[in-house]
Amino acid sequence: MSQLTWATIPGFFDLDDAVLDPDQPVTDDLLKKMNHNGKAAAVRPEIIYMGFYKHGDTVGTPVSPVDGYNYVRSELMFIWTMYSNRAPGGGFVSGQAAAPAQASSQGGALYNYPGEWDINDATGVVTLRTTYWTGSTEVVTTDGIVKVWAICQRKSVNVAN
Repeated sequence: MSQLTWATIPGFFDLDDAVLDPDQPVTDDLLKKMNHNGKAAAVRPEIIYMGFYKHGDTVGTPVSPVDGYNYVRSELMFIWTMYSNRAPGGGFVSGQAAAPAQASSQGGALYNYPGEWDINDATGVVTLRTTYWTGSTEVVTTDGIVKVWAICQRKSVNVAN
């Protein structure tokens, strides 16, 4: 699949429905505005892969691979999937694209599960609390690795007609 790319960041033009009536002339200006609106719609929203993260990391704000648009936190929502409930192994770099190695030891018995796992949309901070059970004793750790995507929704851009 080829990557969609643009040289400039598109914005929307608010076109009155009346300019599209059958008795109205189609001008080059109207066609350009409709083309611009189509381009802007193609990247609103975007889902951008962010990589792998552990407890305490902060997921950054992405840049659109299409046109270089820099998203701000208010335009983001994070979705994640649990990659591992073990801590990352040596050489882990937060945000790395490739699947990381996992630590070979756990904080408790094999029966474990995520407790509070979350990414704060407003700050990007990753919180992982993993519970292990040893007999009847609960042990809470910050072990775990999540794979993260950003759902990005651009704000409206007002462009004078």
